[in-house]
Amino acid sequence: MPYSLINGLMFNTTWFAIVLTESAIFAPILALLHLAIHFWVMGRGLVEAKLVLQVTMFGLLLDQLLFWAGVFTVNGYSTLPPLWMTCIWPVLATTFMHAFSGLQRRHLLAALFGAVGGVASFTAGTRLTAVAFGSDYFGPVIMAIIWAIIFPFLLEIARRNSRSAEHYHDW
Repeated sequence: MPYSLINGLMFNTTWFAIVLTESAIFAPILALLHLAIHFWVMGRGLVEAKLVLQVTMFGLLLDQLLFWAGVFTVNGYSTLPPLWMTCIWPVLATTFMHAFSGLQRRHLLAALFGAVGGVASFTAGTRLTAVAFGSDYFGPVIMAIIWAIIFPFLLEIARRNSRSAEHYHDW
């Protein structure tokens, strides 16, 4: 079984487990377990660890902005993003050099995949958790636009990190 398929299955399994628990205790444990298995089986060392950190920090800021702007609420209230939601970012970051690596140079396809996949993921999340769109219409539209932009951007960061690591090894 190719690593990209294993990586995709691991991501979806961990995403589902984190979302179902909605737990500030179990979500970090699940994310750390995911990262440990990922780096043990297929991780790309410091290059990928750097990417995971970059994507996690970006996601943390994006989540803050989306909750502050009212795109998301928790139980109908504007609040900070729940910790469990933030724990999904490092897990997602592990897919950019593996499951989604084939989209790194296909920006248009990555934008389409980001828009559709982002909305599907967040819509499923809002149906399974206390997090909701602030607007049932505008929330998904905003997420489609955001993910059409950031998915290719995050893939490009992964590609550049990989390329800089290859260049470093050429010395």
